[in-house]
Amino acid sequence: MQNQQLDLAPVPLLWTGGWDSTFRLLAALLIERRAVQPYYIVDGLRHRPGVPEEQQAMRRIRELIARRHPEAAPRLLPTIDCAVAAVPANAVLTAHYEGCLAKGFIGGQYEWLARYCAAHGIDGMELAIHRDDKAREQLAGLIDGSRVRLDPAYRGDSRYELFRCFRLPLFDTTKREMRAQAREAGFDEIMSLTWFCHRPRRGQPCGTCNPCIYTIDEGLGERVPLAGRIRYRLRVVPRLRHWLAAHPGLYMKTRALYRRVRPRRTADGGVTA
Repeated sequence: MQNQQLDLAPVPLLWTGGWDSTFRLLAALLIERRAVQPYYIVDGLRHRPGVPEEQQAMRRIRELIARRHPEAAPRLLPTIDCAVAAVPANAVLTAHYEGCLAKGFIGGQYEWLARYCAAHGIDGMELAIHRDDKAREQLAGLIDGSRVRLDPAYRGDSRYELFRCFRLPLFDTTKREMRAQAREAGFDEIMSLTWFCHRPRRGQPCGTCNPCIYTIDEGLGERVPLAGRIRYRLRVVPRLRHWLAAHPGLYMKTRALYRRVRPRRTADGGVTA
């Protein structure tokens, strides 16, 4: 009975309206027939001008689910939003994030996502880290036999401590495999509404931000318009960013210099180095 109740509990999912998290949302909703509780942590427009497009994509996806799968629509619960600036500070988790950076590049979103889960007592928040994801490179050696959680045997390791509250159900799945499974399950039309670009140009994916680069590199380049694909080929700054990501020591020094020039805002409106 306890397992049955667990199976009926809503899936807590970080949903951005992007390809990977939307695939997981639809798989849980339409294949597993689970209720889904989406969470969306809103980054500021200064850092991610694509936020309005993400929000519009999520609205359109909800509308199409309601039309195509009215029986499933009530299981998609209202999204819980939170601004990044409102996520409480957590010095311990921030230190673990810095420890992860010392081993290699890892996105800053994982630091404030871990802080959010800690502040709200959420265990098992699902992240759409997938086969080709950069974060997977750091976590591959720590995953447990279920292939969805990190092994508690690695307690004390910064990577484990930062990701201990997350589930990673797409850990061994590629974007192309998601596309094939979506077609087989009949929700590929909904997947076409997803948005991924952080810095759109005239309402179109730019081709040079990290999500655009990953989309092209991982086999879904047709989702980026021709102008964006040309910019992808000519990119300079993204190439430098990825080169730095492969050299953790130099990356940390560059990051420290950047923070001295452009300090981060804290939840109370102050700044931090």
